[in-house]
Amino acid sequence: MNALYEISAEQDDLIIRLPRKSTDEQTLTKLLDFLTLEAIRRQSQLSEEDLAELTKEVKHGAWQLVKHLFTEQ
Repeated sequence: MNALYEISAEQDDLIIRLPRKSTDEQTLTKLLDFLTLEAIRRQSQLSEEDLAELTKEVKHGAWQLVKHLFTEQ
C-alpha cells in the first residue's frame, strides 16, 4: 500500500482515496480526463485508417475556427 493513496474495489467500481493536500483539483481533473479518454480508446472499434481520417477532419475543423486569427482579412 502506498502511503499517499489507497485503492479499493467495491463491486464494479474502483475507489481511490488520497489526501486533499496531495494534489489540486485542476491536476486531478486532467488525470481523470486522461483516464476517460483512455477508456474510450480501449472500447473504440476505429481502424487506424478511420482514426487518421477523423484526425484530419478535426484538424480541419479546428483550423476553420481559428484561421481568422492568423490570416489577413
